[in-house]
Amino acid sequence: MELMRYALDADGTISAGRNLPGRGAWVCLDAKCLESAVAKGAFARAFRTSVRREALDALLNEQCHAS
Repeated sequence: MELMRYALDADGTISAGRNLPGRGAWVCLDAKCLESAVAKGAFARAFRTSVRREALDALLNEQCHAS
């Protein structure tokens, strides 16, 4: 299983990348894993801050269309 690290940018968007600064959330690349992480609030827990719904929706759309 391959994992991707996501980090919250200063503008509130979520970016993917292993070397991004700040707190990160590691999630498997499977679309179901990503959807489950969003549904369970895993990004807010990992980032230790609230995450805008728009940022989560954009991440889901970007990653689901990429696979």
